[in-house]
Amino acid sequence: MGRKKAALLAALMVLSGMLAGCGREPAAPSSEEVSRAVQKPFEAAADIQMGGVAATVDLNRTEDGVFSFVFHEPKALDGMTVTMDDENIGLSYLGLHIEADSEDVLNSAVTKAIVAAINQAAEPEGITVGVEGSAVTVSGETDAGEFTLTLDQKNQSLLTLSIPNLDLECRFSGGQ
Repeated sequence: MGRKKAALLAALMVLSGMLAGCGREPAAPSSEEVSRAVQKPFEAAADIQMGGVAATVDLNRTEDGVFSFVFHEPKALDGMTVTMDDENIGLSYLGLHIEADSEDVLNSAVTKAIVAAINQAAEPEGITVGVEGSAVTVSGETDAGEFTLTLDQKNQSLLTLSIPNLDLECRFSGGQ
């Protein structure tokens, strides 16, 4: 009888240890892990709200860190493409294409603010990483102000971006 009680007690201890781990919040990834995830190429649909203006774009980041935004909404901008790298910004619309030095473009431009926040999140220094539910939060600051970027904890895809100083909220979805 003593062996059965001991075996039952051991089984209960193992089971309680397993159940105790089920309710724990996952640990926040390191800033280096987040940096590697954000540096990867991706494609996503993005719904952007800035002040009273709404836009829908396809956002793409390539291997070499070039971003492109293809606008679908508002209708007046449907088909407009903005490309950005560290040095240049290109604008293509209705068969016209222009390029400018990225330093000549206002820091508050919506596309530049989004790129700056994602690029800052890709740097392990100067960001704060946390976990909220099933999302990883990355906070930092760019020339446009403080930002919070959330990533899905499981697949590290972009979920949201908030830049309160610009009244900018962005929701990402799609095949990242």
